[in-house]
Formats: sequence, C-alpha cells, structure tokens
Amino acid sequence: MNNESKFSYFMNLSNKLNFIWFAVVVSVGLVASNALIGFNNVKELNQVQESIRNTSEVMMSLDQLHIAMLNAEAGQRAFLISNKESDLAPFIKALQNLDESIAKVGQNHSESDVQQQKINRYIEGVKARFKTLQSTVIVARNTDTGNEALLLDRAADSGGDLREEFTQIMAAEVDIRTIQLNQLKRVRKEAQVNIVVFTLLSAVMIFAILLLLVVNLRSAKKAKSELEKANDHLEEKVQARTEALEHYAEELNRSNRELEDFAFVASHDLQEPLRKIRAFGDRIEKNYGEHLDDKGKDYLARMTSAAQRMSTLITDLLELSRVTTRAKPFEEQDLNQVLQFVLDDLEIAVHDSSASVNSDVLPTIKCDASQIHQLFLNLLSNAIKFRVEGRDPIITIAVESSQLMSQDAYTFVVEDNGVGFDAEYAEKIFSPFQRLHDRKKYAGTGIGLTVCRRIVERHGGTISATSEDGKGAKFTITLLAEPTPIIQELKNEL
Repeated sequence: MNNESKFSYFMNLSNKLNFIWFAVVVSVGLVASNALIGFNNVKELNQVQESIRNTSEVMMSLDQLHIAMLNAEAGQRAFLISNKESDLAPFIKALQNLDESIAKVGQNHSESDVQQQKINRYIEGVKARFKTLQSTVIVARNTDTGNEALLLDRAADSGGDLREEFTQIMAAEVDIRTIQLNQLKRVRKEAQVNIVVFTLLSAVMIFAILLLLVVNLRSAKKAKSELEKANDHLEEKVQARTEALEHYAEELNRSNRELEDFAFVASHDLQEPLRKIRAFGDRIEKNYGEHLDDKGKDYLARMTSAAQRMSTLITDLLELSRVTTRAKPFEEQDLNQVLQFVLDDLEIAVHDSSASVNSDVLPTIKCDASQIHQLFLNLLSNAIKFRVEGRDPIITIAVESSQLMSQDAYTFVVEDNGVGFDAEYAEKIFSPFQRLHDRKKYAGTGIGLTVCRRIVERHGGTISATSEDGKGAKFTITLLAEPTPIIQELKNEL
C-alpha cells in the first residue's frame, strides 16, 4: 500500500468513525432528552394522581358531612312528630361526630380556591344548621304538644338552601375530577409514546455503538496488520543499518590502528633526525663554540631551540592522538588519588613558583584514570605557567553535584589568579595551536587545552572557560558519574 492509498484509507476510516461518533452523540443526546421528558411525565402523572386523590377525599368528606346533617334532620323530624326521645338517636350521634366530620373536611383543600371558599361557607352553614336543629329540639322538649307542625315548618325552611349549595359544590368537584381524569389520560398517553420513543432511540444507540465497535475492531485489525508490515520493514532497515555500523566500526578500528601506527612511526622517525640535530648542535657548541662569532652562536642557539620546540610539538601531537587511539576502559576511580599523583608530578614546579593548590574533597567516578590525570595535569600546569610575575599562584578546585543529560554528574571548577585572557578567546583556546601569549615568555605548543577538551568529551562531559585579562582564569568541567557505553562510543568515534 503506497502513501497515497494509506492516506485515502485513513481519511475514509476517519470520516466513518466521525459519522458513527456523531450518531452515537446524537442518540445519547436524544435518549437523555427523552429520559428527561419521561421524568417530567412521571412527575406530572404523580401530581395528577395526587390531585385526583385529593379531590376524591374532598368529595367523600363533604358527602359524609352532608349525610350526617341529613341524618340529624331526619332524627329531629322524627322526634318532632313522635315526641319520643328514642327517635333522637340519629340526631345525637350526628351531633357528637360533627366536630370530627368538619375536621375531615378541613384536612383536604379543593384544587380550586373559589371552590374552597364555597366549601368553607358550606361548613359554616352546616354548623349553623346543627345549632338550629339543636335549638328546635330544645324548644320541642319545653313546649306543649300541638305545635309540632310549626316546628317542622321551621326546621324545613332552614335546610333547603344548604342542600342546594351542597349540590352545587359536589357538581363543581365532579367537573374538576373529570378534568383531572382527562389530564391523567393525556399524561399516560404521553408516557406511553415516550416509552416507545425511548425504546427506539435506545435501539438506535445500541446499533450505533455496535457498529462503532465493529468498525474499531476492523480498523484495529487493519492497523495491526499495517504495524506488523512496518515492523518487518523496520527490522530489515535496522538489520541493514546494524551491518553498516558493524562495518563502519571495523573500518574505524582499522583506521585507529593505522593512526596509532602512524603516530608511533611519525614520532619515532621525526624525533630521530631532531635528536641528531640537537646532538650535533651540542657538539658544535662544545667543540667549536670558541671559534664562532656572536652571530654564529645566535644561529646555533636558534637552531637548537627550534629543534627542541619541534620535539615538544611532536610529543604533544602524539599525546593528542592517544586520547582516542590508546584509550582505556572506564573504571571506578577516586579522583582524590588522581589529584595527588598530579601534585606529585608537579612538585618541583609548585615549589619553584611558591604555588598553593586548595581542593574540595573529590568524588569517585567511572573514568579513564590516566586521561583524567592528564586533564588535571594540563590545567594545573597552565595555572602555574601563566602566572603574574611577583604574584604567587593560588589554585582552587571546587566540586558540586549536578545533572547532565538527566544523569548524575559532577561539576569541577578550577580557578587561578594568573594572567587570564580576553573573554573573546574563551572558545578559541581549546583549538589546536592557539597561543595567546608570547612564546619567549610562556613556553608551550597550544595543544594542552585541546587535549583537555578531547578527554572531557570522551567522558561524555563538557568544558568551558571564563576569564578577564589579568584577573585569572576559571575552567568549568562537568563529568558524568557513570558515562553510558553509548556516550563512550560516540565520543570515541568523534
């Protein structure tokens, strides 16, 4: 599958997934909306049912109160006709239960405020009616017979309007209940429709999710197949690159061996004629020096000095090449011991220059001890060499823990009070043959700091310098506590 086909495939797959996700989101939204509507339907259904129950209880309590009033009227009328106390039993019972019946009516409130006002008036009318009935009974008990017809007419005239009012109240409550029942039917129908819609939407959502799962499974299977092909192709490339690197490593080792052989031969073959030049120069000076005039002696001295500088230069170049060609494996090394060996080598120079070297306690790191020895030796010897006349050299070595490439490291600061250099040369001093001072006053070839940088880089670290002319120099070296093999090999190749 070429890149264009892959792009087209993934674009189509992306469009399908986007559409399915859109369908899922829409379905979820619709289901959520339908669920909210269903919740409102249930809430409204409960409210309607509660209203119907309340209306029914209002009607029932009113009906019971009205029946009690009718029973009381019937008992009173029977007593008025027969003048027998036994006929008052219904009246007495209704009178005893009057407060309870009125309390039951008061426990419920009509759905209509206007209707509730009528009910309140009706209750007051019932209370007045019972008082009238009770007063009529009292009058009948204390009145001679013969006035029964008058009392009956009095009792009948006071109850007609109240019964008419009850009929109107009940008719209005029936109308309210009819409206509530119709509302209940509507809410139930809406709930049924909502259930159907919810079921359909749920089915659509489930189908969309299943479809999405199927598409995802297919795309995952396709991606897995493509990944396996890419892995196979990558393995082939890695194998080819590994073989190329192995070949390159062999060539690099061969080149290093050739370079080492060349350096050895060059140093041996070049040093030999230089030694003869110096030897014959010494013989001329010893055997024929008295026959030479001042100009001849000057020529001879210049020749001897040039031969000496050439010998030193060859030695330094050989030392620079050996940083990589004769490198040793890294091992745990106490740098305090390394520094002590350096100070032993510089004992005469330190004594003659009255120099003082102050150092923090140095750590133990994994390194090439001989090269770290060369690093400190070059830095300390330079600090002693490039001193200000009349000022005793003071050299300090400070160390602190740090981080380099997210690994544990140590930062060493070697500072002196020597002649220093201009800040513009802070990077150039690490290049080969860079001299900032007069050769006659300060001997050297300008390779020492180049060797220092090569050593530090081989150890996976960094080195930099800061200074001001006449105010000494400060060298900052950061070394990994445990350089990784990869870093070692890269530094070796460089």
